[in-house]
Amino acid sequence: MIGIFWLITIVGDVCLVLHKLTLDEAETYGECLTCPLSHFDSWEPTKRGAQLLTPFDAPTRAVIATSEYEEWPRGRIVFNFSAQRFVVYADRQAFIYGEKIRETFNLPDDAVFRTDLHYRTTKHLPQKRSLPVSRNAGSRL
Repeated sequence: MIGIFWLITIVGDVCLVLHKLTLDEAETYGECLTCPLSHFDSWEPTKRGAQLLTPFDAPTRAVIATSEYEEWPRGRIVFNFSAQRFVVYADRQAFIYGEKIRETFNLPDDAVFRTDLHYRTTKHLPQKRSLPVSRNAGSRL
């Protein structure tokens, strides 16, 4: 699967918020299959009540309503069809949550994580705690 995601904090816990889709639903951009939605084009309508992101629960909507899309660590997962590999472009803070991102997007072990200046953020996540990994998107990490 490919898509876009954020790591946000809800009551001190890190939560994965996302929009994901299959490769069949993706659009071509250069040598990649990618999500047609930008971070801005999914965050802003969600602020106004559109259900574009998962989870769409009250705590997540409260964070979205009081934040700008570029404040939280975020990333984009694409499939590079030339290299036949998934690539995660993200804020460096997302790397420590790589296992959860891989699991949530069903990424293979050879998926590559790369930084991108576009995904630098102003918010800093708390130190990662040892919490069980859940299969539910949006679960606390």
